[in-house]
Amino acid sequence: MPQLKFNIRSDRNILKREVISQSLKKTDLFANLPSKELDLISSVCCLRKLKKNEILFLDNDYYTGFYCVAEGIVKIFKTDKEGKEKIIHIFHSGNTFAEVPVFENIDKIYNGEAKFPANATALMNSTKVILIPAIEFHNIIKQNSTICFNLLSSLSKRLKMLQSQLFDIKFQDVTKRIANFLLSEIENKKDIEKIYKRDAVNEINLDISKIDLAAYIGATLETLSRTFKKLQDSGLIQVKGRKLTVLDYKGLKSILN
Repeated sequence: MPQLKFNIRSDRNILKREVISQSLKKTDLFANLPSKELDLISSVCCLRKLKKNEILFLDNDYYTGFYCVAEGIVKIFKTDKEGKEKIIHIFHSGNTFAEVPVFENIDKIYNGEAKFPANATALMNSTKVILIPAIEFHNIIKQNSTICFNLLSSLSKRLKMLQSQLFDIKFQDVTKRIANFLLSEIENKKDIEKIYKRDAVNEINLDISKIDLAAYIGATLETLSRTFKKLQDSGLIQVKGRKLTVLDYKGLKSILN
């Protein structure tokens, strides 16, 4: 009987490890890694399930490692002195986040001094995240050049994306920001549908509230609603609750020119 219990536990661990490995494979950070390296990283990871609005970590919590969204959505935000929430980024399934401290000052992590620079919370029920523990991960990459070069390429792409987002917030008007958001969501959906070999349609289901979306693109809720109405009246999109359909893809794209 003890031997049977051991086998059941072992099988469950193997299954969990496979789930983690498959989720990591869908991320930009680890997509090009061979199975051997993915299995190595997966062996030190753990999976956590979150309810909607459940906090993953808070600003100034001690840093334990970075995360991958296996399912659901995670919001990263800061709170200003007036208590107003400022959304930094929203991460969907297949995204990784909070990697910077691993590469910024590893000595602080080893000394237990590193802290998370922002807050993170789940925006959907049954959100699943994978923790990649910092010290264990650092020990792995020190001995594996394949992982190092893959990370360098992926982080460079992430930097380019963040620079583009900063430009959008600083220099584009709200209409362009919303158009850019919708077009990006459509393109991301098309990439996902290619993986599952399904036909993509120009429909977006907003998994986040319109309040969160407004904060994310740097606008008020009233401005967001007015802009949606303007785009709908122009025949570019159709809005039904949280379901948005892009009716004129080229017309929406022309807004950015």
